Amino acid sequence: MSSGILQAPRKLEKSDNRADFFSGAPDLDDWFHRYAWQNQRANNSVTYITTLDSRVVGYYALAAAGVSAESVDPDFAKHRPKDIPCVLLARLAVDKRAQGKRVGVSLLQDAMRRAFTTSESIGAAALLIHCRDDNARKFYMHHIDLLESPLQPLQLLLPLKQLKLAIGK
Repeated sequence: MSSGILQAPRKLEKSDNRADFFSGAPDLDDWFHRYAWQNQRANNSVTYITTLDSRVVGYYALAAAGVSAESVDPDFAKHRPKDIPCVLLARLAVDKRAQGKRVGVSLLQDAMRRAFTTSESIGAAALLIHCRDDNARKFYMHHIDLLESPLQPLQLLLPLKQLKLAIGK
């Protein structure tokens, strides 16, 4: 990785070069190359990128979502609607050349701050994370104290109260 300065995450722009981003996860790379911009343009999700020397070295995508009360911890579901409103961290990936440099942690922290700010504007009870595999699940569980779905092991939840503490608000 270059000795340049890692830029703070910002919203993806059409002119950003997505073609040379390779995380080692073909599904995440393909989505970023082919669908990130069109999903953002259609208001299905918003992708945030971080760059180093104008090269994209990481991204994550946020969207509005809901989770059924039956699929979450019963204590969290208590006194909540049947479909609990959430901010979804749909994807997070780091380019192979930047892995191991805490770029993923930085992106996760930024996503948590944005989720908190969003939840204050639209009302969301939690940050919902869909993990692509067990390695992703381990990454999130290592960095945040999350609730695990009793029905879906790759679905994690960070209640707003815990999210607020995690970001120091």
